[in-house]
Amino acid sequence: MVVLQIQQLNGLVKFASRSRTNRGRRRALATVCVQTQVAPPTRTQKIMENISVGGEAGGAGGVYSYNALKRLDNIWSNICTQPIGPQETQQIVSRISGSSQEYGVRENLVGTFDIAVCGGTLGIFLATALCAKGLRVAVVERNAIKGRDQEWNISRKEMKELIEVGVLTEDEIEEVIAAKFNPNRCGFENLGDIWVEDILNLGISPAKLVETVKQRFISLGGVILEDCSLSNILIYDDLAVLQLSKGDILSTRLVIDAMGNFSPILKQIKRGRKPDGMCLVVGSCANGFKENSSSDVIYSSSSVSKVADSNVQLFWEAFPAGSGPLDRTTYMFTYTEPQSSSPSLEDLLEEYWMLMPKYQGVSLDELKILRVVYGIFPTYRNSPLQAAFDRVLQFGDASGIQSPVSFGGFGSLTRHLGRLSNGIYEAIDGDFLDSDSLSKLNPYMPNLSASWLFQRAMSAKQQPDVSPGFINELLHVNFSCMQRLGDPVLRPFLQDIIQFGPLAKTLGLVMLTKPQIIPSIFRQVGIPVLLDWTVHFFMLGLYTFLSAYVDPVIRLTLEELPLKTQFEWKRRLEAWKYGAGFDYEL
Repeated sequence: MVVLQIQQLNGLVKFASRSRTNRGRRRALATVCVQTQVAPPTRTQKIMENISVGGEAGGAGGVYSYNALKRLDNIWSNICTQPIGPQETQQIVSRISGSSQEYGVRENLVGTFDIAVCGGTLGIFLATALCAKGLRVAVVERNAIKGRDQEWNISRKEMKELIEVGVLTEDEIEEVIAAKFNPNRCGFENLGDIWVEDILNLGISPAKLVETVKQRFISLGGVILEDCSLSNILIYDDLAVLQLSKGDILSTRLVIDAMGNFSPILKQIKRGRKPDGMCLVVGSCANGFKENSSSDVIYSSSSVSKVADSNVQLFWEAFPAGSGPLDRTTYMFTYTEPQSSSPSLEDLLEEYWMLMPKYQGVSLDELKILRVVYGIFPTYRNSPLQAAFDRVLQFGDASGIQSPVSFGGFGSLTRHLGRLSNGIYEAIDGDFLDSDSLSKLNPYMPNLSASWLFQRAMSAKQQPDVSPGFINELLHVNFSCMQRLGDPVLRPFLQDIIQFGPLAKTLGLVMLTKPQIIPSIFRQVGIPVLLDWTVHFFMLGLYTFLSAYVDPVIRLTLEELPLKTQFEWKRRLEAWKYGAGFDYEL
């Protein structure tokens, strides 16, 4: 490419020298200058190319280089410009009638397992919980299984759930905590701040955590296949056979897809369908912050603004980092719909460098940027994802079990780890591995579906019929009402758990204290979305009633039912409990 450009340049110069007049020479040489002009590097490129990016890891947020940023931006651009509707995708999973023995699946066989988990960065947690129950488990990971340098922010409650499923001990949790900080702020453009304690106030070292769990998994007899990606899966009547990139073959009773939002199996199931929404996140970890003891759970410092060709509402998170007392991580994120005018991650980072110093009260020149972080998190209205194949189950972000408002990932995983590990164990034990039975492990949850309205309300409209300050005004009045109603209402919401009683109380108080905001809500989210949300709100109330009053009655006779019926009813009771948010304990 460079040689070709030089040859073209030489040809243009020769053409200019043969021009008959000086005016012609000047015009031709000006054309040379215009055609060979190279765009200067962006501030983002300059910053990122001056940072050492060793030790990158798999999973969202695990890579930091400028080249990786451009690759992800290309993926995001393709999502924005793709047509709506099903697309042709690679067929990773195929169903074959008959037994695997009929087809002689023996050559290059590395082992036969109860469960194979594809995707090890977060899949290792579920794999370890299942291994602790006595199952034979293998983990397949295309990179090395290791956590990234950037901390995961979480509350102690979620970490204790890892103890309950046998993944970690209390002492090990203390060892992986890199930072602790309080208080935690929620604020919206000079409308007032709300301060809480112990919400996402722990910074966990993913590197230490993943390595600790990995060693626990190995000690329990688990098998790890690293640097080994999945080529395809053949589903037989008796087994699933995984063909791996190095030519090895692995057979298993159940495949768990923990490969995240961009899993090739997920793409096949959704047939490449465009996401309904997207959360775009950029940020950095930097050294040089003098005020570094508190955190921002969610903060907005401005109204809707223009980035590239799109209106966006920008939000912030900020946390002390465990790498040093002056190190701090700041994230800037926005919710949007995938469309051609949507900003790129690099566009957002350029905005981030301009806005972050004012937000944190520090000059960019005073900071040493340690790493730049970024990610895209797609969301779908119809989630969680039902099992599409026998012997294949989606887990974590690949399942859509995360809230459309949160980034998914680790915090979403811990909440469901006990429920899923028990359910999967029972499915293996009873051989309930058909797609219908597996779908009951990722059931409809009305509180999750109801969260879609919140993402829509926090996404900037591209039409001028809504005030630029509306989103901040709406969020502030909601948070103020929740604070007035107390911790039983505010704290579950901040930990991404929607419950019928608290939600109904909040909506009622908002209508009483600020009824004039209701017409703007209709314009912001649209009538169809509100009608759809009303159905989920009704179902949230129904699940709350069923879990509180019907569940105890059914449990009295559960052990008398046939095993398959027991399995189905247990999953239904779990769906009521989790779908109503009753898994949360204050």
